[in-house]
Amino acid sequence: MKVGYIYYKKEGMKKYKVCLITLCKNEEDIIPFCIDYWKKIADKVIVYDNYSTDSSVELLSKHDWIEIRKFESEGQNEFIQKQIKEDSFVELRNEFDIILLCDMDEVFYFNDFDKTLDDFISGGYDVLMTPIYSLCEDFKPDYVEGKLLHELCHKFYKQRMNHMTGFDNYSKLSIFNCKTVDKILMSVGQHYVQAYPNMKIMLSNDGFCLHIDKGFGLSYKWKKRQEMFKNLSKANKMNGFCVEYGQDYEALKKEYENNQLNSFNI
Repeated sequence: MKVGYIYYKKEGMKKYKVCLITLCKNEEDIIPFCIDYWKKIADKVIVYDNYSTDSSVELLSKHDWIEIRKFESEGQNEFIQKQIKEDSFVELRNEFDIILLCDMDEVFYFNDFDKTLDDFISGGYDVLMTPIYSLCEDFKPDYVEGKLLHELCHKFYKQRMNHMTGFDNYSKLSIFNCKTVDKILMSVGQHYVQAYPNMKIMLSNDGFCLHIDKGFGLSYKWKKRQEMFKNLSKANKMNGFCVEYGQDYEALKKEYENNQLNSFNI
């Protein structure tokens, strides 16, 4: 299934043509929040949906600048997901100035995205990185139109997501200059990425990546982690990918409470 997309000059469209590519499996709780972040930076969003059984597709289909592409896998399969991102970049790089590759629960915010991209492109950079903050709130907030998630929640902590030496507390490599990057190769989970032919990285503190990470309270995260563990593919389990989703409740509780002790308001 594909939902067609037609370019149009929507109000507030950015100076650069930006495409965001992400993946989805039963993400109805965060999609309204994600869309508010997407529309501030992207002209087009492509969501690869792994046959969600909740209202995810319905929510996404309300927006004609969001394209839905279906893909099949026997449960969560990191090999398939990384291949989708790599192939999509090659397919779309000639149509856009900037491509963002991220998971559904990783959203980006910038005070002035056009200005950041001016510096990024004029400086001949290939990849843009920002600080990353992960959510560990006490509750699941109600969606409020016009309010971003980081305005409704106030407990975040610094999480190491990027496995490149020297870039602790920075986001995964997710934002790419289509004029200088021909292709990308990434590890499973996108924790390590290599851009080709060059890898000139710009660090920007004008924005940040928010990792939602099911952080709507301990009970919510426990429930979602159990669902995700049951959905792991044989390939993931054989290779030990995402098996931490199966940690016991007490271990998760200790981890969550420790993150809250180190949390702050962004």
